[in-house]
Amino acid sequence: MQPDPERERLDAEWVTLNAVRELMRMATHGDSSQSTYDQALELGARICPQVLGDDVSLLKRDRESPTVREFRQRAEAKSRKTGEPVSAASLLESEVAEYRDLLSTARNRQRTDQLKSRLTQMEQALADIAPNRHSESQLIWRDAYSIHRDAPDLKIGQGHKDFLLPDNNVLRVRVTHPERAESISGADIIYERHSPGNRTVNVVGVQYKIWEERTLYLNDDRTRRQLSRMEEFFCKRGLCKPGDTDHTFRFPFCSAFLRPTDRLQSPNQELRSTGEHIPICLINDVKRTGIRGADVLQYDDLRHMSLSYSVFEELFTSGKLGSRTLRYDELQQLYSVFDEMIDKDHILIHAQDFDNWDAAAS
Repeated sequence: MQPDPERERLDAEWVTLNAVRELMRMATHGDSSQSTYDQALELGARICPQVLGDDVSLLKRDRESPTVREFRQRAEAKSRKTGEPVSAASLLESEVAEYRDLLSTARNRQRTDQLKSRLTQMEQALADIAPNRHSESQLIWRDAYSIHRDAPDLKIGQGHKDFLLPDNNVLRVRVTHPERAESISGADIIYERHSPGNRTVNVVGVQYKIWEERTLYLNDDRTRRQLSRMEEFFCKRGLCKPGDTDHTFRFPFCSAFLRPTDRLQSPNQELRSTGEHIPICLINDVKRTGIRGADVLQYDDLRHMSLSYSVFEELFTSGKLGSRTLRYDELQQLYSVFDEMIDKDHILIHAQDFDNWDAAAS
């Protein structure tokens, strides 16, 4: 079968968007009003622009108005023609100014309905793509600056971005990804919930994979390598063993999960995800032998031992799911082997959620 670059691109964007949205749901304690798909696209464009940026994303392209798409194409064509970067916003601003000037010449009963209609379309398009746009779907997290922190530091990717959450927590996000978005075969989230006053942290990791008709094949080398990497990093380093300070009224301390995600068939399809979370350590217990002896995961087999996304997020944010409580010196040891989690075919989102952190926000 010949590779389909657009299909590969769409899969990469969809699996990344699901990871970003779950990141937002964990950060907002499952608040759906602060973690819509539009808001996830907004955050995704900021933290991984090579995958979900306004100028490259298939998902964003098909959710934009025809006028926005027209001016993006005009900007691309003009950039090619002049050899200089031209933005869609600058072209729209010029056109809006011209139409307003034309309308100012109207006298008495001169008809201007077509001019007014076109101006309205362009003004809305400009509001949609201008850097300072504001709408109900806009990300409400603010950039956070001047953060005083005394937590272990992790140096991966190209720096980090800090966001002030509505509950005054601070979320620090780092991202690494392959050079080509089309080569992304899945996404990983490592989410840390910090208690800076106690110098402790709880961790959970989720790996996202696209499956077909709720069936995931496990036999290819890449999938086996990526699942093994999660197990080595989380399970075999004792993160799932109870600690002395952890209460017992909770789920087991499993900290590494697989989330298979239904494939998006087209960029303009309604965005909806129904993935389940299953602990990595239970995969061998629920997998079955499929066609030609291949190991497969199927929904009917795993649903009895998995969690829906809403239950997963509620349990983790309430402290009833995820790793044992780690001291900061233990977290620093974990960071010393963090390179093991970076995969050439996966996007990796690392998030640190600092509880009641002292921050000054813009």
